[in-house]
Amino acid sequence: MNKNEHIRDMVSTAYGQAIDATTKGCGCSARHDNTTIAGMAGYKQTDIKTLNSDAAALSFGCGNPLAFSGVKEGDTVLDLGSGAGFDLIIAAKKVGPSGHVIGVDMTEAMIAKAKENIKAEGLTNVDVRYGLIEQLPVESASVDWVISNCVINLSPEKKRVFSEIHRVLKPGGQMLVSDIVAKNLPYWLRDNDQLYSACVGGAISEEDYLAGLRQKGLIDVEVRNRFIYEESQIKAFFETEEIPGLKEMMNDHPGQDHEKVINQMALNAVGNVWSAQFYAKKPATKKKQSHDEIINRMIQLAENKYNCSQIMMVLALEQKDHDNADLVRAMSGIGDGCGFFSETCGVMTSAASLLAWYGGKGSDSESESDTLLPMLQDLGDWFRQKTASNYKGTRCKDIVGDKVGTPAGKHICGGLIFETYNKVNDILRSYGFS
Repeated sequence: MNKNEHIRDMVSTAYGQAIDATTKGCGCSARHDNTTIAGMAGYKQTDIKTLNSDAAALSFGCGNPLAFSGVKEGDTVLDLGSGAGFDLIIAAKKVGPSGHVIGVDMTEAMIAKAKENIKAEGLTNVDVRYGLIEQLPVESASVDWVISNCVINLSPEKKRVFSEIHRVLKPGGQMLVSDIVAKNLPYWLRDNDQLYSACVGGAISEEDYLAGLRQKGLIDVEVRNRFIYEESQIKAFFETEEIPGLKEMMNDHPGQDHEKVINQMALNAVGNVWSAQFYAKKPATKKKQSHDEIINRMIQLAENKYNCSQIMMVLALEQKDHDNADLVRAMSGIGDGCGFFSETCGVMTSAASLLAWYGGKGSDSESESDTLLPMLQDLGDWFRQKTASNYKGTRCKDIVGDKVGTPAGKHICGGLIFETYNKVNDILRSYGFS
């Protein structure tokens, strides 16, 4: 079992045990009275008192991701780490019979309890699925809203979660999640397995959270709300043995003064741990860019220190709504994509990679299509003819020469990027790719 699998197993076990506890605590909040938790997290009393199930009493959240979300009737909502179903039930009532709510959780005890609570509420528009939030069992571009309540901090692979959020959202879709963030925590708190389950050990900073969402292609990223815990609340949080992970932590240190340990943890956490509500949006499908818009975008990317290969990748991938920083970096670095033609110019490398991407070697590692090699040959023939008529050869130094890094050299590369970008589109169209 690798480290990530160990963390998931530990978290799943802790929350499976917590769901069976007679006094239900809140995994990531600062108080353990059930009604107070929900009220402090921003839930209306009408949301709680009208329930026919005990979903609110089994909430392990740190906020109300639906409080200001704008979820409307007919929407499809996905809840990451849906637990016992409290937010699923509220979302189901918001979207109505014409809408659809999906919950994903990796703890079977939670899924069973959620289904029980959903049945008690008489809801028929909720689907609860077993799965990891790093690998969602949800179709791409299929949901209007992604919500989550104090769960992403538990993931050992948060970047994968952010990438999955981008994938499953429809163009223009939105996310609003409540989560715990932390900064300046000492190593002994960060490295404690039990505190990971208690939403502290695995929490990242607000800055890293926002940067991670932006890196995966989400826009309008912001913190919409914060709940800063007071020292007394943090101490009460740590004193609650029903919080997943904390009881086990105390049992691991039978010879220590538990009150002293709690006071030390609270002292280190105050001002460094809080709940935040994060909003982001997936860009709407882009319209086909004009030549002037492409040139302006190319200039903007160059000013952002993108190299010619990365510029090429971004220009094409943005047109297909697949703009992804990791993908751009990976594919623009493929050096052997055009090795068959002995081409070493970065523009050619990325152009060949783009044809491979659209022509059969996509993100799912599909087998090469029958048209891939002919497309690459067309590209290579065109590129050789182009460089033979204008430059000394096909290599970067043959094209730019001693003008590398100068305005004249950038002008040469920019023109070649633009022409090659258009040629890639021409080839794709000629072989039946839109």
